[in-house]
Amino acid sequence: MFKKEMINRQQIYEDLNAGLKSERSEVLKKNLRKNLPLISSTGGLRGVTGDFAGKHVAVIGAGPSLDKNIPYLKKYRDRIDFVYLATDMALRPLLVSGIKPRFVITCETTPADFFSDLDTEGIHLLSFCCSSPSNLRKWRGDISFYNWMIEGELYTDLWDRAGRDLGSVATGSIVTTQAVSIAMGCRPASILLVGNDMGFYDRFYARGTVNSEKRLLNSLRLNPEVNIELNTARRGRFYEIRRNGALFYTNNQFLAAKYWLEDLFGKTPCPVIDCSEPGCSEGKVARMELKEYLDSVDKKRRRGRR
Repeated sequence: MFKKEMINRQQIYEDLNAGLKSERSEVLKKNLRKNLPLISSTGGLRGVTGDFAGKHVAVIGAGPSLDKNIPYLKKYRDRIDFVYLATDMALRPLLVSGIKPRFVITCETTPADFFSDLDTEGIHLLSFCCSSPSNLRKWRGDISFYNWMIEGELYTDLWDRAGRDLGSVATGSIVTTQAVSIAMGCRPASILLVGNDMGFYDRFYARGTVNSEKRLLNSLRLNPEVNIELNTARRGRFYEIRRNGALFYTNNQFLAAKYWLEDLFGKTPCPVIDCSEPGCSEGKVARMELKEYLDSVDKKRRRGRR
């Protein structure tokens, strides 16, 4: 349960959008201008929608719970009835573990070291049209671009310049929401959320992510990595989440994404299974361990062959 005192969902959404427009408007315009040649040569989402239809789509985030689920994702990596759609920050720990997702999604508008020194050939990147050009230059696989499903004085001009035929994706403050929006629009058999914790206890991200590696490099004997992560997590403790007797924390951005996804899941008949911690609330999704869910899929598959 959330401590609900003083929480205003609409105000959280409005504050995040206002912050984006005031802080990033010039960056969005500059990024789009540099991306236009690549956009014109690659196009939008129309060519990938069929790859998700009728499949179990695993949206893989970079939350701490990803660590324990890596072995199960590895076991199912070659199954034709599953499609792995990873967030940009989750790609590095997946590849290091021998898991090559079919798709990766990014909406990062500032330079980030998500893709450096990674083998991205054979992986399809789904990119927000205003993503950082320096990040995109490091990508070696196919790319498809998309706009956001937002209109207004800033956004309308951006989408007109990028091209309305790219496709518009609903968004709720983090890249996971955009991944879910794309998958949901393609009539999947189910949506599986893995590592999309939207909350934390002592650290924000899984081991092996860019942020985790940076903290490791900055660690010292008197200030080890675990202390750096714990102090960072403490600074982000704006709200509490209590789930099955365990205490987690979250911030405005994760909270907005959580609410947004729960609203979306309440309006769609597509089965949604959440293996994240703490993830979305029970009643909005089916909550279970990843191994339990994968075993259930196998049982249904075996029964279907009889």
